[in-house]
Amino acid sequence: MPKIDKKFLVTLGEGGTPCKASERIGETLELNVLSFKNETINPTNSFKDRVGALLISHARSWEYQRVVCASNGNQGASIAAYASLEGIECLNIIPNEIDTGKRAQMIAYNSEIEIWGDLVDDTIIHALEPKYNIYYQSTPEYNPLTIEAQKTIAFEIYLQKGPPDWVLIPMGSGELLVSLWKGFNELKESDIIEQIPKLVGVQSEFSSPIVNDFFGKKQEKLAKQKNSKSHALGVLVKEPLYKELAIRFVKESKGTVIAIPESMILNSIDELIRNEGIFAEPSSALTLAAVHILNKEEKFDSDDKIICLITGSGLKAPYVFEAISSQTKTTGKGSIIITKLKILSQISLTSIKGISGTKIQELIGNISLAAIYQHLKKLEENSLISRKKEGKIVLYFITNKGKKVLDALDILITLL
Repeated sequence: MPKIDKKFLVTLGEGGTPCKASERIGETLELNVLSFKNETINPTNSFKDRVGALLISHARSWEYQRVVCASNGNQGASIAAYASLEGIECLNIIPNEIDTGKRAQMIAYNSEIEIWGDLVDDTIIHALEPKYNIYYQSTPEYNPLTIEAQKTIAFEIYLQKGPPDWVLIPMGSGELLVSLWKGFNELKESDIIEQIPKLVGVQSEFSSPIVNDFFGKKQEKLAKQKNSKSHALGVLVKEPLYKELAIRFVKESKGTVIAIPESMILNSIDELIRNEGIFAEPSSALTLAAVHILNKEEKFDSDDKIICLITGSGLKAPYVFEAISSQTKTTGKGSIIITKLKILSQISLTSIKGISGTKIQELIGNISLAAIYQHLKKLEENSLISRKKEGKIVLYFITNKGKKVLDALDILITLL
């Protein structure tokens, strides 16, 4: 860490975010020690405020009057805020695919904006051109202070909850997972903890290059997916700069990686809102979806200390707010489609064991058991699910047709 004179320290009160025990989700999943590290409480509503504070402090100590940041949202918004606080000019280079709320934050903080390329990979390369020979605020490969700022999350988790068994982390470039590994590794080397927790890197199935490399699979090129759009724009990266390190540290920690179906993302956002009072952006909600899947696969013991990292606020992605709120505002086919998507998603998670109507009602909540069975009947009539009776219990399973329809229904939600 660089030594910075206190007169150059720039802060908006970032860090010290809560790591709160689950109110209801943990009980439903029979996980006794599930917690959410809620980084949405930071000044610009994301974990990147830790980065903004350190990098702008460092730029100020070197007397820079202008900074450049290439990002796909959260870091750009944070850098703009902290630069504005210090009267430093800020240029944000962003890709075409970016959550509108993050772009709005940059504009509000008087940042100059340049749009370049479709993905953050393109903007990072562009920002390294000689004409932008100013303080570089982007990826840790070019400014390692990013890692130093983000590793403080690991320190806080330890102080708030003690040594965890599992930490689930959204993953785009892999830098956040590397940051937390570094923090926990420093705690281990200082004999504060005995071992690094199992790290779980979580991506969207839409783009999961780290997950695919981890399991030796080939990633379908994004160019072939033009007709679909990921909800999780915050982790949409084509060539992750920290892929090799992320894979190495996941393996060293005895953790794993997982790719989440797009159809589960909005459900996870809604579940966090209803049960935990947390409004997460799509990239953050990936971690809760991962808990569901790994728990179904019996990866967890009931008393494992599990931390889900919630990195940013859903307020940065207005279309998500509209989709979620439509569940209470929309009557007719819109709300019916949403409910059916939720039911299909829950059934898809138990494709081997099956799930009862009562369990579906318990997981979804806010809907009567009678209504659940009405939806199940309609789904079965359309061959999207099948049933099997075991004693007095009827279990439901998703069909191949149901799996194909699931993603289409999910995309339709964003049009409501």
